[in-house]
Amino acid sequence: MGNGNQRLLGETPVKKLIWKMAIPSIMGVMAYNLYNIVDTFFISKGVGANAVGGVSVSFPLFIFLSAVSSTLGSGAASVISRALGQKDYEKANRAAANTFGLFYLLAIMVTVFGLIYLEQLLYMMGVTDALMPYAKRYTRIILMGAVTSTGFSNLIRAEGSSKYAMYIWVIPMSVNVILDPIFIFGLDMGVIGAAAATVVSQCVSMGMFLYYFFISGKSILRIRLRHFIPDKKLLCEIFFIGLPSFLQMIGHAVSIIIVNQFLKKYGGDLSINTYGVVSKINTFFSIPVTGFVQGLSPIIGYNKGAGKIERVRESIKFSLCVAGVYSFWGYVVIMVLASQLMYIFTDDNDMIVMGSHVLKIVNLGILCSSLQSVQSAYFQAVGEKKASLLVALCNQILCFIPILLMMSKAYGLDGVWYAFPMSTTIAVIISTIVLRKILKKEGEGI
Repeated sequence: MGNGNQRLLGETPVKKLIWKMAIPSIMGVMAYNLYNIVDTFFISKGVGANAVGGVSVSFPLFIFLSAVSSTLGSGAASVISRALGQKDYEKANRAAANTFGLFYLLAIMVTVFGLIYLEQLLYMMGVTDALMPYAKRYTRIILMGAVTSTGFSNLIRAEGSSKYAMYIWVIPMSVNVILDPIFIFGLDMGVIGAAAATVVSQCVSMGMFLYYFFISGKSILRIRLRHFIPDKKLLCEIFFIGLPSFLQMIGHAVSIIIVNQFLKKYGGDLSINTYGVVSKINTFFSIPVTGFVQGLSPIIGYNKGAGKIERVRESIKFSLCVAGVYSFWGYVVIMVLASQLMYIFTDDNDMIVMGSHVLKIVNLGILCSSLQSVQSAYFQAVGEKKASLLVALCNQILCFIPILLMMSKAYGLDGVWYAFPMSTTIAVIISTIVLRKILKKEGEGI
């Protein structure tokens, strides 16, 4: 099994390999985001618009949990894929085991801190008094299940096992979708039911991860107790490679908090609730690109480690083309069907009108964000820590926040919406310049 996966990553024609790795990843990410959409739909229909707003405004805390697992997962996946390319199996085993141990320690700390300061954290995120009861009930349950919040699909994918990485998303999310209506409607649990369904599905994901690495024999890795001994140097490497993922997700969370504060100032609960739905729709349209780059990363990392530079170059060029074509047609669909997309989630006419307007503005930057996702995947997969860090900071903090401040002051609520595509465009220009310099330096120019 292990040798087959390594031959797959190092010898299969690049375009065929990218689709073979990307399609299961896309399906996995689609399952996760379909759950998010279905979750929003059930909460909207079963509890109401304020419940959707309460859950959406508290989402930055959920992003923080994901950021912790993503930081360790993406950093370890880069280390593991390159170690496998170099046939250094001992390093790959230690990287996986150290990642598992550190994640569970951090997850427990997040749970304790979050439960103690829950109300203060929610107010800081922009939750209004009307939305607080829903946000509090939902977030408390999510925090209690923090230790189950990842199945380490990045590490599974780093081995080339893209199908199992897909299953570890699809199966738990299917469980969640089934439990949502049972808990929300059947048992009349409201937002608590939605949160409980999420935690149960995470437990399924955790069980599948344990089965894959420690019981099934499918993994290339052979993790033993000695591999769990903390390796400071290795953990630093994992952390600094994964740090851009953390900053990008935390930056996203911070931007949501700041945006919600401006929305509360310029538009009140209506704009906050609308932004919650718009974010779900935007996330759905980003699924193919997110899944695509997840499938791309182990290909780049493995071949970089094996010294197969031409395969790395071909992977980047093809991926940028695919991302560009998809983004163009994605925006066309949003332009044509904006109202219909909003109507799926709400029958509130004011939300539909505002949401249709916002979708067309915010998604002006969809092409730039897709191209930047491919560029970021390259930086992280090959261990370009500084470049990856710069791109992450530009995307969510260095570009977005100053532009948001200026545009909202000049144009009010519309200025908030236009800040999104403007900052994304500037960020992708910066990341493109960085990418070309790195590729030129290493002789991999596109």
